Amino acid sequence: MKTTFAFLFAGLTITLAAASQLPVEDFSRWKIPRDWKNSAGLLEHPFTKWTSASTTLKLKKEGLHRVTFRYRTPGAEGVPLKIRIGTEVAAAFPATETWSPPTVYFREKSPVPFAFIAEGKKPYTLQIKEMKLEALEDADCRKIRLNADDGVSPFRTMKGEMHQAVKVTDHIDEGTAFLCRGNGAKDLRSIEIPATPGRRYRLSFWTKGSSGTLRATVDGGWFPKTKYWSFGETMPVSEQWKKHSMEFRCPTEQEYPYLKRGLISCRFAVPAGQTELFLKGIELEELP
Repeated sequence: MKTTFAFLFAGLTITLAAASQLPVEDFSRWKIPRDWKNSAGLLEHPFTKWTSASTTLKLKKEGLHRVTFRYRTPGAEGVPLKIRIGTEVAAAFPATETWSPPTVYFREKSPVPFAFIAEGKKPYTLQIKEMKLEALEDADCRKIRLNADDGVSPFRTMKGEMHQAVKVTDHIDEGTAFLCRGNGAKDLRSIEIPATPGRRYRLSFWTKGSSGTLRATVDGGWFPKTKYWSFGETMPVSEQWKKHSMEFRCPTEQEYPYLKRGLISCRFAVPAGQTELFLKGIELEELP
């Protein structure tokens, strides 16, 4: 039986409490190379070589913020769109023929340099529209859902064939799932999502696919000369939908100072020889 839920989609689904929208300069006021076009709120670039479009984000206070927008990259291959916030690349989004709404979370002091970076291996078209900037409170991030209804943007493929977002009818909630195929090892890594150091969380999700295993991991990212933290579990995968969950504690800043960023990623690794994997209903929830 199909169950319907009401969610807000923005690259991933999030339960909102007190998010406040902040102004963003119109694309016409950005630093844009001559070959980029801006018309009726649509930023467009006929890609032939590395290039970027940039602006400065003005924040009212320090804390967690997020940027959302919509993009598509007809004719692209690989990972053509990256986001730079401050001096670091904060996210990379896979190629997509259809409009997809990604989300980028960050903690920076105002003003914050921001840029869309176009990359690729052959000519394609990059289109961006509907950019929004929001300031978040802790309550905004207590439950986050990586949603395949929003296309491929919540994940990037680290190893194996490009993942897809496909409709499914045999799941209790129907809807859309992430799908990975291929004989080789597969590895998906999510965008960075908020997690407060010292608090406990539950990561839950549904799987289906060819019989085998899945390694689900959460970590705080990799940084030079920094002690690395991760937590993971190996779970079975069968030809029937099954819900999995794992609970973990996000370490404190004293244990791992770099976790003061308050951002972690989810990673799903599938061994070679397992030819198909569906992922659905991926949710990170803070526990009492």
